[in-house]
Amino acid sequence: MFENMTLYEAFKVAYKKVPNETAIYYQGTKISFNKLHALINKVAATLVDVCHIKKGDTVLISQPNIPHAIILYYAVNKIGGICNFVHPFTPYNQLKSIIDKTNVKVAFVFEQRVAKEVEKFKEIVDMIYVTRVEDFLPPFKKFLYHTFLNRKIRKKLKKTYRFKGFKYLVDLKSDRNWAPTEHDFKDDFAVLLHSGSTTGEPKTIMLSNWNFNFLAGHALEYLSVNFEQLKGGGMLSVLPSFHGFGLLWTMHAPIVNGFASILIPKFSPKAVVKAGKDIKMIAMCGVPTMYDRLVKNKEFQNLKQLKYLITAWCGGDAMNVSLEERFNNIIKRNGGNGRLFEGYGLTESIAAVIVNTFSHYCQGSIGYPGSGVEVKIVDENRKEVKVGELGEIAIKSPSNMIGYYNDKEATESCMDKDGWLYSGDLGYMNKDGFIFYKQRIKRVIKISGVATFPSEVEKLIETVPGVLEVSAISIPDPVLSSAIKVFVVAKFVDEEGMRQQILDTCRKYLIKWAVPKEIEFRKSLPHTMIGKIDFKILQQEEDKKRKEQNETSN
Repeated sequence: MFENMTLYEAFKVAYKKVPNETAIYYQGTKISFNKLHALINKVAATLVDVCHIKKGDTVLISQPNIPHAIILYYAVNKIGGICNFVHPFTPYNQLKSIIDKTNVKVAFVFEQRVAKEVEKFKEIVDMIYVTRVEDFLPPFKKFLYHTFLNRKIRKKLKKTYRFKGFKYLVDLKSDRNWAPTEHDFKDDFAVLLHSGSTTGEPKTIMLSNWNFNFLAGHALEYLSVNFEQLKGGGMLSVLPSFHGFGLLWTMHAPIVNGFASILIPKFSPKAVVKAGKDIKMIAMCGVPTMYDRLVKNKEFQNLKQLKYLITAWCGGDAMNVSLEERFNNIIKRNGGNGRLFEGYGLTESIAAVIVNTFSHYCQGSIGYPGSGVEVKIVDENRKEVKVGELGEIAIKSPSNMIGYYNDKEATESCMDKDGWLYSGDLGYMNKDGFIFYKQRIKRVIKISGVATFPSEVEKLIETVPGVLEVSAISIPDPVLSSAIKVFVVAKFVDEEGMRQQILDTCRKYLIKWAVPKEIEFRKSLPHTMIGKIDFKILQQEEDKKRKEQNETSN
């Protein structure tokens, strides 16, 4: 649908079709496609005239889900620049390292981050433009935020070091209403995203215009609707712009297909309910923890506007079947026919390329390959295995990355010359072509030589009444070499009773090696930037604790 187009040109397709429809909803403000087009053109012009950005220059965009992120995304793309998306609360030292590594020319940084380390940020004040929450708020909210909530931060940045704001850039006058550039449309390097890579090591991922536009062009297929059904609606955008899932599916895909991106900077069920009452929410994407909080919220449970919801997608982590059923029941009770579907993808392929839809659905699977996407399961020698056999998930898709930034060796280790991307994830394919996810290869725990899967343990324990969150890690065992320990957040009166219920459930349904040897209850568990439980932190904490105990005993 968007072949041979840049990201900006794909936006223009929608702008010409529905100029007066809402493109961005933000905290009560509605920005039309007309208005967004004008803002993009203005920012693109000033980026050229004031910041001297040209084709191939890198612009850092470190933003929460606020309109600035989308405006900059298309404006930088229009002039042939490269958008480098980074978490909005990245500490200065890490941000500066990214700026140096990727040759950033201009950086747009969230004001609350700058204010936290203002003494350090003054070192690069000349290349920074500060974005503010209040810039696009409705008048009354803007007054409150400007006068009370943001006063100290604003004065600190302006008075002390005179950081320039995004609004300063937009308000500058320019005679230019266009920005010249030349594109190699299909393969132009357009976006940088940062990820743990297929091996778990931090990497910077290079993505092209076509990578994004290929998947965005299949949005209607995944939604199982036609263009007319989308008009006036919006996609909930809670997932962050620095993550492929959020940037592609909740920002770029809805906008280029002519419906709104509903921006929520900080997730809460209350914010979702408020947005759902203000604009017709026809789709949403999220991670399991988000959906779990929504289904437990009484206001969301009784949100009548859920009747408009067509499709919700869950990714980023394994989804429990019971969560899917609870969500779907809430939609049904409010008069809707919408469904929650699980999908699968990597930042290296931008976002979900394997999905369950109304057309292709199999409960418990991560889905079916989308149109134009090939999937195979391979052994350790990258030879395709038989149907039903466990192996590594490999993907061949036009959305597969160009490669890792300045890292040819890492790129070649996960991508072959035929375009196959090797995910580092274990799974299998059934006879109907549906894919079932098992585990990250690096996370498989060998117990007495038997491969066990922490994700299976976690999904089972989640079904125990009262369990809110769970994460499984590996601990040493003198007999079996390794064993499993689980961390659990739960509602309970009797801790020992809950412990016994978890063990009884595991012994009933798991092989004996997968039954947890230890269970530790906690009030909360650490989470990653996109809301997944961070098992790596738990593993590191446990390893450190055991090392210290051994040193003390010796």
